[in-house]
Amino acid sequence: MGIEVLLRKINDYTPSDKLLIIRAFAFANKVHKGVLRKSGEPYIIHPLNVGCILAEMHADAQTIAAGIMHDCIEDGAGITKELIAEQFGDKIAELVDGVTKWKKVDFNNDKKMTDSANMKKIVESILVDIRIFIIKLADRLHNMRTLEFQSLQKQIENAEETLRLFVPIAHLIGQYTIKSELEDLSFKYLKPEEYQKIDELKQEVAREYRQVLDGIICMVAQMLNIEKIEYDIEVKIKNHYALYNRLQHYKDPAKVHDLIAIKLLVDDIETCYKVRDQIEKLFEPVPERAKDYIKQPKTNMYSSLHTTIKTSNNRLIQFQIKTKEMYRINAYGLTAYWQLQERNREFNPASKMQEDLRKLQFFQTLDDIYHANAGNTENFNFEVNQMILSKKIYVRTPNEEIIELPVGATPVDFAYKIHTDLGNYLIAAQVNGEYVPLDTPLKNRDIITIIADENLVGPRRDYSNMCRTNRSLRKIKEFRKSHYMR
Repeated sequence: MGIEVLLRKINDYTPSDKLLIIRAFAFANKVHKGVLRKSGEPYIIHPLNVGCILAEMHADAQTIAAGIMHDCIEDGAGITKELIAEQFGDKIAELVDGVTKWKKVDFNNDKKMTDSANMKKIVESILVDIRIFIIKLADRLHNMRTLEFQSLQKQIENAEETLRLFVPIAHLIGQYTIKSELEDLSFKYLKPEEYQKIDELKQEVAREYRQVLDGIICMVAQMLNIEKIEYDIEVKIKNHYALYNRLQHYKDPAKVHDLIAIKLLVDDIETCYKVRDQIEKLFEPVPERAKDYIKQPKTNMYSSLHTTIKTSNNRLIQFQIKTKEMYRINAYGLTAYWQLQERNREFNPASKMQEDLRKLQFFQTLDDIYHANAGNTENFNFEVNQMILSKKIYVRTPNEEIIELPVGATPVDFAYKIHTDLGNYLIAAQVNGEYVPLDTPLKNRDIITIIADENLVGPRRDYSNMCRTNRSLRKIKEFRKSHYMR
């Protein structure tokens, strides 16, 4: 693989952007000259592939250049952040330096300390410039694609770390494309026999569903043509790792409602609803599986209409109806800005990404955890694992805003997640219209109403026993300390 492959991927970039990327490649090629990977290939193949992955996202030229040079400071004698800044500008130097600082983490095989330090680097990179994490994500993806050249121990360590750290954050920023591939690559190395079984199952499902799918698609296409609706259509079987996890619960693949998804892409939101209604007239819908993620997008920006139908032979097939813009955002998350906007001097996708990132719940949670635990690594690591990396439930406010909480969270945790004052002055809570004890574990789709009284002197002492998140406990302690309550 030479630079020609990368040049084809950036063919529509401006001449100045292409020149910057070519200069970055020449710089990295010189730094890594004579160095080989474990595969026996020249080392430059790795950063070049990282650049290609970023180019496939339509990343800005600065990000691609930094991705190509991401190993230069660590591996090149005399290569410093200042030297890169002198030749490529401060912003690219900061991106390269951000990735370099991450790679220096080493605690002599102490996995817990290494995980903690790596997570802190992830959080710092996200808070400063999400592109640092995205470069690292591309770096991890190529390393996972070439993991067969590592020792068995390294394969397992890298696969476990990928599932623990990289997959959850990729999900949170909506990068489903990379998330799914990282899941499957990790699964392949951690459970090779199960991976093979799922692979064979997917092939079997493709054969079994082919005829019924052809009939369904033909009927849908005919309907869309009659309605004069322009569309794109894509059929996808659930990825290996997600299907494996589903089967731990359902056992029978035929009961997995989203085993096969038919994705319909149309021009606008109004057409999404029109198409959904027509599909539910053509086929037998499964009402309890209908989801409207257009009116209520997921917390990582995912938007779509979902409706599941039952076929004549009692098989379930999910329709995902979305606009083409939604499709790109669903596939690439925040990085979709690189695709959705024309490259021009007025628009800065990096700034837009960081601006919208700050609106996401997980960013606000990370920001709070990072600054509250600046001097306490143990608490920082515990809260990140609890609030960010653990399994989640999705509950709602009376205004239908979706709130993300860890499994086991209570109304007290919900109140503190909404606003510190709401937690401090909480006196009662309703779940789905009924009063409940404040230590009641919440469930997916619950609607929670908090009753507060600002005349209270603060949270009751027993609230510490009624919450399940470290964040809520911390807020209660902070109130008591600031008000001299013991």
